[in-house]
Amino acid sequence: MIIYTENLNPKKVYICEDKLKLLSEDVFASKKRGKNKIQLSYNKRASDSLTRNRGNLTPSELLNTGKMDQNNSDTYEVPLKGGIVSYNITSIRGTEIMHYFKNKCAKIEADLNGDGKKEEYELFMEDPEYKEFFNQFYSKVNNVISYVSNELYNNSKGEIKFSGVSIYPVPSSSNFNKTVALQLEKYVNFNGLPITVINDKLFRKDLSNLQKDNDFVNKNKDYYSSKMFKYGNDQTTHEEYLDKELENYSNSAIIRGTIKKLIDEYNILYTQLDRCYTNNRAKYGDKFPSALAKFYQKLYNKYIEILNTLKQGRKKAISADLMFKTLKGTKSQVETRKTEDVWKIVKPFFRGSGVQKITMRRLEPKNFQIKNLSNDIRMGMKNYFSTNDDIVKEEMEKIKGTIFVIFDDNISGGATLSDICYQAKQLGIEYIIPITFGEMQKKYNLGIGQQINMPSKNGNFKNY
Repeated sequence: MIIYTENLNPKKVYICEDKLKLLSEDVFASKKRGKNKIQLSYNKRASDSLTRNRGNLTPSELLNTGKMDQNNSDTYEVPLKGGIVSYNITSIRGTEIMHYFKNKCAKIEADLNGDGKKEEYELFMEDPEYKEFFNQFYSKVNNVISYVSNELYNNSKGEIKFSGVSIYPVPSSSNFNKTVALQLEKYVNFNGLPITVINDKLFRKDLSNLQKDNDFVNKNKDYYSSKMFKYGNDQTTHEEYLDKELENYSNSAIIRGTIKKLIDEYNILYTQLDRCYTNNRAKYGDKFPSALAKFYQKLYNKYIEILNTLKQGRKKAISADLMFKTLKGTKSQVETRKTEDVWKIVKPFFRGSGVQKITMRRLEPKNFQIKNLSNDIRMGMKNYFSTNDDIVKEEMEKIKGTIFVIFDDNISGGATLSDICYQAKQLGIEYIIPITFGEMQKKYNLGIGQQINMPSKNGNFKNY
């Protein structure tokens, strides 16, 4: 039988005044403390009703803990592909609320005084409330695991017996998923059986084999054959738009591979220039300016090669900003100062040559971001992840005989979580329980005036 069913790293998050309408119910902005702090409060609720908490400073977005606060297995359920169900502990409206819980520290810019002047505030939650929130959260997750495993046991008339629970944290840019998984390892009580956290590198985001999910599209053929945009005369269907996005990705993927190689070469040249500029002035003596200019010429030529490559194979050139970014850890003030100083030294060597000033920085390729796509397009694709063959054997030994819990920070439409479940099934993992911190709104727009027709009122498809 197969069922498809405290300490986080600080990070600053800046949001505009209109985005401060944050944390309305359950976890909400309750009071201003001192000059630059806003306290968050957690109020348990007895039901899933959306009654407003009194004293709320910001009345728009919310983290609804209505189901989390009930001592049962009821959750916000989202259907995934292949008949899987994702169990989501909270319901999240908006996006900023996740920043605090994912990073334990968040800063906002807002006009709380109504005088038109924005100030920076740090969000914080008192330790007792923070611990109370996560104790309730872990208790709810435990209830879900116990409920699903008991259902499996009863439906099999006692034939299915688990040796424990394995918890897989979905790879993330923050350490939130891994931190929660490690806490669950201590907290989950599964009849005294062992709880094991699985290496998050078991699956890795890998778009080299990104494909159209023909099975899912055919299951929802009426929808994908219908007009995509709600307004205007554009008659493009969902499937036509999906095919176009896949073609664009395929074309740019070839370029991305070349770009990555060129960026590696660029960064080597940058290191050579930087070494000359920073450490070897005495070595070159009077020849330092001309030596720096030679390194600059090579770096500039490579940069132009990258830009020219971006223009290949497409009717419209790919933006450099979409393909590569400043390497993490680069400080903008240092970068600006070095750029101006280096250019001042080498500029006399390039008068009339066409060589121009470029920013002194290393580069790194940007990954394709599926979050920029609408939900209908995301759901129409598959193979967002691949299996890490180097550790499969070792991790599968830990998973064997257990109920496999996949934990992620949030879910909207469920495309990526569906894909991880698919990859897990391909490995032969049978008993899968996807659980997330919270359900978020599905994306059915591509900007102002580009509203997309949804498959149903709540955005769910008919067939999974």
